[in-house]
Amino acid sequence: MSVEERPFDVRLERKTTGVVVVASGEIDLWSAPEVKAALADHGSRERAVVLDLREVTFMDSSGLGLIVESNQRSRKNGFRFAVAVGGATDVHRILEMSGLTKVLAFVDDPDAFLAGGDA
Repeated sequence: MSVEERPFDVRLERKTTGVVVVASGEIDLWSAPEVKAALADHGSRERAVVLDLREVTFMDSSGLGLIVESNQRSRKNGFRFAVAVGGATDVHRILEMSGLTKVLAFVDDPDAFLAGGDA
């Protein structure tokens, strides 16, 4: 499979109170650096960041690593960080098996979280 055929995309949605990094497709060793770059670039300047994984179909340990790193950066730099998984049951299962569901903030509605609502 060529790079052009890989099912992956990452985009930013800027909001007044923060940013949503929306990933879709597969997050793996190949695509994780793009998600990590988007989170690192905007996570230090925002009051709140949501990593939206609701359209992710597969995630390996590379994805887990970037989530852990983003969560640590949010604590260090003082911004709120949450993950939206919604219907991405495979992604949620990986997060549960890794134990990250105990330490991460999860949201159903990224806009509500950015507006100051509960995770």
